[in-house]
Amino acid sequence: MLRRIPYTLLVCLVFCLSLFAYQTSSAAGPDESLELLLKPNQGAPVAAPAVGGTKARRSTKVTTIPTTVNCPPPAPMGISKVKAAACDPVPGLYGPISPILPAPKMGQWEMSVQFIFANSRGTIAWPRYSPWFWGYWGWENNVDFNGDLKLPSYKVWPQFTASYHFRPNWAVRYTILGNELQGGGWIDTYFLFGNPYYPFILYGQMANTKWIHTYQRLGLVYDAIRTCSAKVSVFADWVHTDERIEANCSYCGPWFNAVWSNSINSVIAGIEFHSSLKTAFNGGTLSWDCKGGGIFLDDVEGWDVEVGARYSIPLNCGRAGYVKGGYRLVQLKKTQYDFLFKSSIEGGFIEGGFIF
Repeated sequence: MLRRIPYTLLVCLVFCLSLFAYQTSSAAGPDESLELLLKPNQGAPVAAPAVGGTKARRSTKVTTIPTTVNCPPPAPMGISKVKAAACDPVPGLYGPISPILPAPKMGQWEMSVQFIFANSRGTIAWPRYSPWFWGYWGWENNVDFNGDLKLPSYKVWPQFTASYHFRPNWAVRYTILGNELQGGGWIDTYFLFGNPYYPFILYGQMANTKWIHTYQRLGLVYDAIRTCSAKVSVFADWVHTDERIEANCSYCGPWFNAVWSNSINSVIAGIEFHSSLKTAFNGGTLSWDCKGGGIFLDDVEGWDVEVGARYSIPLNCGRAGYVKGGYRLVQLKKTQYDFLFKSSIEGGFIEGGFIF
């Protein structure tokens, strides 16, 4: 009876250890079982730290987030072989809105197309003095474009302008304005044009008339004052004008076909004023755009004055597009002993252009 007691206790001890090992392996995996065996008094399991310092990278990423939306995003780090374009920020996106005048910078072009809805007028005296009366009774033989030659009064005149800024404050500019007016009909006035020996031959006849006008300018523009919201410039251009007036009478015989043609060279000098009024949240800017100059030299006098307003829209990296409207007057007078020529193109206009 006494010999069976040690064997009984040994069997009970082996049975308890086997039951305890089975419960531990079924509750967790091998790593957790080992951890539970080594640290039986620990509470909830704690996640092991990630390999490679993930926490350090997360903290760095959090600190680089901008603290305010009014600041532009930071520049990308690293070395780049291609230089990024230096673009101006959009007004109102990263700071308070202030009037900003879009203007060409060095190395940029500005091109525009303008349409003048003009009232076209003029006179031509050729020959200038009437050969039929002398002394006190003499007068200048002025032929009116609209009343005598029956040319149309209203016409749309197109103009193209291109300028290149080769220095921060200097630009070269070219402008061409031209059109062809055709008129005629039954001539009901007496006038002298071209042939002094047949002053009244067109009266009561059917005649065809034409006026071809080309007005070109080439010169320099200097920005005397240039700020973010305004610009004051002075310019000096060479002016070349080609004029041609025709009067043909098909019923008067082959001897009447009068054509007056002349090229006029002169100079214009003036001032330009651009000033922004308001800039919207999208970057669009409303501004004044006015210019004017006097034409002179070589017995020529005249004016080229333009008053208008412009609305500009920023495109990208200093480029912009704009539309413009206003009123314009182009007046020219050429005086010589043998002829006198006057022309006037006056009316409202619309214009569209790009800065790139």
